[in-house]
Amino acid sequence: MEEQLDLFQLARILIKRKIAVIVGILIGLIIAVSINIYIKPQYEASTQMLFSQGQEASQNQPIQESYQAVLLSERLAQTFSQIISSRTLAERVIDRLKLRIAPEDLEKKVSADPVKDTQLIKLTITDTSPTRARMLANVYTYEFISMTEKAVHHSPLVNISIIEKAAVPSKPVQPKPVLNLILGLCMGFMLGFGFAFLLEMLDTTIKETEEVEKLIGITSLGNVPKISKPLLLDNDNDRSSESFRSIRTNLQYLNFDQSIKTLIVTSPNMGEGKTTTALNLAVVFAQAGTKVLLVDCDLRRPMVGKLFNRDQSKGLSNILVGAAADAGSTLLSTDEEGLHIITSGPIPPNPADLLNSGRMDSLLADLKDQFDLVILDCPPVLGISDTLILASKADAVLAVASFGKTKKTDIVGTRDALGKVGARIVGFIMNGIPYDKRSGYYSYRSYAGHQAVSDVTR
Repeated sequence: MEEQLDLFQLARILIKRKIAVIVGILIGLIIAVSINIYIKPQYEASTQMLFSQGQEASQNQPIQESYQAVLLSERLAQTFSQIISSRTLAERVIDRLKLRIAPEDLEKKVSADPVKDTQLIKLTITDTSPTRARMLANVYTYEFISMTEKAVHHSPLVNISIIEKAAVPSKPVQPKPVLNLILGLCMGFMLGFGFAFLLEMLDTTIKETEEVEKLIGITSLGNVPKISKPLLLDNDNDRSSESFRSIRTNLQYLNFDQSIKTLIVTSPNMGEGKTTTALNLAVVFAQAGTKVLLVDCDLRRPMVGKLFNRDQSKGLSNILVGAAADAGSTLLSTDEEGLHIITSGPIPPNPADLLNSGRMDSLLADLKDQFDLVILDCPPVLGISDTLILASKADAVLAVASFGKTKKTDIVGTRDALGKVGARIVGFIMNGIPYDKRSGYYSYRSYAGHQAVSDVTR
């Protein structure tokens, strides 16, 4: 099972990082094509020579002596193959053909290899010209035989004969286009594989609901796909609306005893969708017949009034400083029946002090009596204390994480910070999930919240 899980995770990483894999493969193919284009073709021409003893074995010669004669011929072939690659022979060939090339450069073109279990030597010349390769191979052979015969003083014990002369090669041996492309493809895949895992290791953002659940030990209440508009006031059946209804259902299961009257919606950092989540949860609860109040408690960067296109000159800050008689004077209606809002009001210089005041406690108590559910759109948890102050006063907290944006360390830090003030975190949601992916790995599932409900009701 563990092996299957590892292979499944490997496949998911490759699918998730498919761009990196494709880039790696393209790099490998580009290198292979470049080699095929820019490397000069190399041609090989070969001759074969037979080395044997000049004196034939008689019929009465013992078998052991015949075997020793063959063994001696094989050793001679090995010795002569070293002579073929020598500088002396290269200089003889250069003088013979009047070549303008250094002996060491010519030596690099020559190879001589004894053919295994035979008395043959194969002499091979590699050159960019097929005709020159043939000429060099044949001249090398003639010069070698001439030099060898002088060295052994025409001894009848050594016989060298040409078995096969060199012919003009018809096709180059290098480069090998098909082989290079296959090797380039393999190298590119390994390179892309490495890129994919490097990016996976460097990427510390969250992308899987299950991963976050294991990381912070808090249940997911659902996923929200990327949405084109912040407010879903229409009662349609698209995936965005359905996702918020699913989260609403999960919250209703959690709140079966009606213990949650004030719900904080927050996130680790800015730009992770906590205000959009708060607005749309307020809308879907109102659509279900709940009397809902949405309060903009972000007294630093308020957004609720702007998104509802309402006047923000009078709101929460007015109540907390005593400039408003009561909450009723700041209530604003919306286009959704059953939903009211209180904007932030003028931005004060001391938001944390106002939120930590006795007037805030009294306000929350009054609002609980007037509404079925009060949703508090609060600032991000990390970096400022505003939300932590309110978390100790509210009944529950809903954390919002953003797909591919929220870091694992930040969601853990948010849980720890809220835990220190005794906040009740009822769950989290993943915001901005891509969908309509062919792979299905990131595809949004309309019933993503079903598992959360199951976990709650166990």
